[in-house]
This record gives sequence, C-alpha cells and structure tokens, in this order.
Amino acid sequence: MNLLRQLECAIIKGNVKRATAITEACLAEGRPPSLIIEQGILKAMDAVGKKWKTYEYFIPNVLVSAMATKLCLDILYHSFKNPGSQFLAKVVAGTVQGDIHDIGKNIVVMFMEAAGFKVIDLGVDVPPEIFIKTIKKEKADILLLSCLYTVTMHAMEDTIIALKKAGIKGKMKTLIGGAPITQEFADSIGADGFGADALEGVQKAKEWFRAEKK
Repeated sequence: MNLLRQLECAIIKGNVKRATAITEACLAEGRPPSLIIEQGILKAMDAVGKKWKTYEYFIPNVLVSAMATKLCLDILYHSFKNPGSQFLAKVVAGTVQGDIHDIGKNIVVMFMEAAGFKVIDLGVDVPPEIFIKTIKKEKADILLLSCLYTVTMHAMEDTIIALKKAGIKGKMKTLIGGAPITQEFADSIGADGFGADALEGVQKAKEWFRAEKK
C-alpha cells in the first residue's frame, strides 16, 4: 500500500499519530503538498462523509478523523505557502456565522495561497459586520464564504445582503462553497461564483483576475 493510500486509511480510522507521521514521510519523499491533499486527505474526508451518511460512523468517529485531518493540514501549511511577496489579489476568507467547521475552508485557503493569492483568514463563526470591516480595511478583491450545514446557508445570504447595504457588493467578488452549496443557491443569493471543491474555487478566482488584466 503506497503512502497516500496509507494516509487515507489512517485519517478514516482517526489514527492521529499515524496520519501525521505519514504526512511527514510524504513530504520527505518530495511529494507536493497539493498531491498529498488531493490523493490522501480529500479522499479520506469523502470516505468519512459517506460513512456518516450511512450511519456507519457517528460524531466521535467523525471528530477523531477531523482532528487527524487538521493536524495533517498544519504540517503541510508551511510547505504549501507561496513564498513570493507578490500576489494576484487579496482574499478575505471565513466560515459564516453559526458554523464552526473549518477543514474545508482551510484547504481552500491553502490552495489560494499556493496559487499566489494573499489570504486574510478570519476563522469560523464570522458575523457579516466583521467580514465588512475586514474587506474595507484590507481593500480585499474577493470574499470567500464557507459553510458545512444547510442550517447555516442563510448566513451566506445575510452576509451578501450586508455587503449590498454597506455599498461594497459590486466592488469585489464573492466566492462561496461548502458541502450543501450548489450553483443554483449561489445564483439565488447573488454570489459571483461557486466552487464545488478547492481546485474549482481557485480556478474561478484565477479566471476573474486574468480577465481583469486583459
């Protein structure tokens, strides 16, 4: 069994010690952090999600797998960051108010930084007013909103409504994503874009700023 498959299995089982050791071994072998995420971590997260939906896994199982994932991402973070001082655009990111899940957001942030964007990550449970304050302060080009549950989807719409009221909606782009999010939902709340996964989100952001430079 290759290292990436071993990493996937370790995260699924919630074996934190083994998962972090394998992540370090993958880096030592020269595997790109993006490959480790795509072929190891994301596959494991998908498998855990399926086990949750079929009632094979319960909250304790999901939590230990999530902890293993977070620690693996922490190891990858410094290797994954783009060392250059120049950046394509400035991004403010956060999980919306009422939602405390950050693994998906963290992966997108890492991919964004590796692609050359400067990201100000506000963390989780972020109210609209904090997003607006930070966007104004940082003169951000993109707002990245994330959520995990359907019950917190409305907070994305609340944030976009707040952007309109603050008069900054048309001055930057809004990119949303998360497990329950669809293109139809993004369109319905007036978001500028939707990413089904980290790679798609980054690609969308790149397209926006390539178009602006033409």
